[in-house]
Amino acid sequence: MSPVRRFSVQRDEVFDDHGSRDGAPLVRVAVAAVVANPWVGRRVDDLSPEVRRLCPPLAQAIMRRGLDALGAPVEAFGKAVVVGLDGEAEHGDALVHNPFFSDVVRLGAGGTAVIASTEARGPAGTSVAVPLCHITAAGTRSHYQAMTTRVADAPAPDEVLVVVALSAGGRIGARIGDRRTDPPFDPTPWRP
Repeated sequence: MSPVRRFSVQRDEVFDDHGSRDGAPLVRVAVAAVVANPWVGRRVDDLSPEVRRLCPPLAQAIMRRGLDALGAPVEAFGKAVVVGLDGEAEHGDALVHNPFFSDVVRLGAGGTAVIASTEARGPAGTSVAVPLCHITAAGTRSHYQAMTTRVADAPAPDEVLVVVALSAGGRIGARIGDRRTDPPFDPTPWRP
């Protein structure tokens, strides 16, 4: 039996950001999987056996849906978890901060960078803002963005909401520069 109760796919097409338009819309998707928490209600010191079992097929299922919904090459990605109230924050972190999950997402997106992430604990309907960054150059500021998503009936107290967000481009109207082109900064005048 699958540990996934449901998948939810959200697709955004952003045409305008308060007067900034770049022509074609920015397309972003968030795929949320509602997963039974395999550790809920008991103290488990070694989470790795369940991680190895659950994470590869979970990440593959999420990425298949995300790539299909995006319909374009991935330029930015991010991940997030919301742990139901009967679980520990560590349960969510265990599901997304491991090579069995992250490497599948990275490979599926064609990326090499660390995947931006966030986690929370909360009741069903908790919103989560998934941070995104460029898939190969995490310091590319034009691709710093977030996609907020929620699933109305998840996570239940004994579930974890696992989310991957993908973007086909950077922010509309991005113009704050880049780490590679920043002028040198002299911190000497600053004192704590």
